[in-house]
Amino acid sequence: MTDNEVLVPPPRRSYWGVVFLLVLVLLALAAAGYGGWRVWHANHETEDTVAAQEALLIRMSHQLSDAQSSIEQLRERQSDLTDALHQNTDDVAKLQSHNEDVEQTLAHLSADIKGGRTRAQLIAVEQLLLLANDRAQLAHDARGAIAALQQAEERLSALAEPRLFEVRKAVADERAALLAVPLADRGAAALNLSGLITRADALPLREHPGVAKAATALPETPRSFSPGWSGGFWASLHEVFSQIFIVHRTDKPVDRLLPPEQEALVKQLLALKLESARAALLLGDTASFRSALDSAVQWLGDYYRAEDPMVSAARAELERLRGLELDPPLPDLSRSVGLLRAYLDAMPR
Repeated sequence: MTDNEVLVPPPRRSYWGVVFLLVLVLLALAAAGYGGWRVWHANHETEDTVAAQEALLIRMSHQLSDAQSSIEQLRERQSDLTDALHQNTDDVAKLQSHNEDVEQTLAHLSADIKGGRTRAQLIAVEQLLLLANDRAQLAHDARGAIAALQQAEERLSALAEPRLFEVRKAVADERAALLAVPLADRGAAALNLSGLITRADALPLREHPGVAKAATALPETPRSFSPGWSGGFWASLHEVFSQIFIVHRTDKPVDRLLPPEQEALVKQLLALKLESARAALLLGDTASFRSALDSAVQWLGDYYRAEDPMVSAARAELERLRGLELDPPLPDLSRSVGLLRAYLDAMPR
């Protein structure tokens, strides 16, 4: 060693700085592990949600198939009832033709036989009363029965026979009883259902629950850190956690809803339920009509916004239609026929 060389002491290493860095590394590793676990857990929940939605889609597809089968059955029943209606129409036409023939025959007899005019008219009235009974009991045609009773009442009134007062009173009572039967306006109800079917695609479904209305990081909470290494440690730790964890807030309830790609299926099923109700309405099947309306109301409550005015109006209309009685029971119309036949039997021949 020469005189010109100067001894320099070795640099001194900071023990506390190494410890601080080591703690930061451990915390970063722990945060990374927790974040990985959260990602794995979220993926697992997503797989469960997808499986549940696929099961729901399969169940809804089965319901759609069942609804289509019901519609086909209702169409077949509608075809059978249409054929029966045509047959009944032909029978009524034959009865009317037969009634006209009877009236013509009785008119000829009344011209030849003294006193035969009154008896012939009473027999024609009897035919009208029998026709009213047939329309009420066999065809459930209240309007046709009312028309037949009105004609019978007019003919009895034209005879001006006091001894027929009880018969006329019985005819008037039966006609009043028929008029008191609440008859559903099927045409207007079918038009209302057609309007609902047209508007079904525009009814709003429930909103899908968003992950958050606003994503915000952890709020910056002012802290009073102590000076020195501990204050820097807490500041660094707060900064690390504020960058890793994000809080999502929502103030809306989370509903069990379908994904957006299945909204078309939900609307199609609602339209099918309304079509089923309209088919049952045209067939006069009150039980099937009300069952289809109940199913449509339940469907609106499950998948549509209850607070929306259009949905509320559609539900109220379905509830109103449900109260319709498509095939009400008709009163007995046999008393007037019995009284008229007793009068005819008591008449001198």
